[in-house]
Amino acid sequence: MKRSYLTLNLTDLNDLPKMNRWLFKDHAPDTVSQNGPILERYTTYRALPIPEGAEAFGAYNWRMTEHFWREDPFGDVQLDHGSAMSEIWCEGYNEAIGNPIDSQARGDWSESDKNPNAHPPAFIFCNYRADNSFKGKGITLNDGPFFRFVVTFKYPDGVKFEAGEEWLLTKFAPAVCEQEDLLRAFSYKAVPPYAGPFQRVLELWYRDSNTWKKNWVENQPKVPKPVWAKIDYAPYLEPYKDMISIFLEEAPERDFLRGLPYNVTC
Repeated sequence: MKRSYLTLNLTDLNDLPKMNRWLFKDHAPDTVSQNGPILERYTTYRALPIPEGAEAFGAYNWRMTEHFWREDPFGDVQLDHGSAMSEIWCEGYNEAIGNPIDSQARGDWSESDKNPNAHPPAFIFCNYRADNSFKGKGITLNDGPFFRFVVTFKYPDGVKFEAGEEWLLTKFAPAVCEQEDLLRAFSYKAVPPYAGPFQRVLELWYRDSNTWKKNWVENQPKVPKPVWAKIDYAPYLEPYKDMISIFLEEAPERDFLRGLPYNVTC
C-alpha cells in the first residue's frame, strides 16, 4: 500500500469559495466513483493560517489531500479513466491552482507561468509508513494538540540524491531534533509513480503557530550548511522551487470515504 500527499495553493484566495465548492461537490465524488475500489483512505486537510515569516519556507495556503492507495492509480486503465464519464473540472482550474494555463498535468512544474503567486500542486507518493522517525516516537493524541509543519522537498538541481540524504540524516535531522519544542519528526522517501520533482516529505510537529515561529523565524535551528547551499537559512532549499510547505491540524477536515456528501442548509 502507498500513500500520497497532494499539497495545493490558490493563486488568489478570492477563488477559495469556488474551489472548495468544486472539491466537495464535484471532484471528491468523481474520485470516489472512479478510484473508490483502489482507495483505502481519502481525506483532506484545510491549511491553517500561514504564520508570519513562513513564506520563506514556501508556505501553501489551500489544503493537503491525502490518499492511501491499494493499487497504482496511474495505470493505463486509470489514466484513460476506464469509466463511462470523465471528471468535472471547474472553469479556470489551472489558473486557480498555479498550473500553466494549457497544462494537462495534476501538478505542472515546468515553470512556464509568469505569475509570481502561481505555485503548482506538489504531488508525491510514498510508503504508507514513514521511512525515518527522528523524534517523538510513542506520543499519543493525549500529547496534543499538534501543529504540523509539512514540508515537501527535493535537493537542488545538480545535487546527487545520496549527497542530499547524507546531509539530511546526519546533519539536518540531528540539529532540528535539538529543538525542545519539537514534539514529533519523521519523513518519507518518494516512491513510484513519480508525479513531480519532489524526493521527500518531512513532518515536524509543534504545539502551535507561535511555537513554530519561535523555532524557525525568531531562533532558526543551527543546521550545518551544506556545500551546495544557495540559500542562507535552514533547510537551505529555495522556497517554491526546491521546497513547499503547509501548516495543518492533526485531524482532517473531511474523510471522503466515510463523511457526509456535499450539503447545504439554507
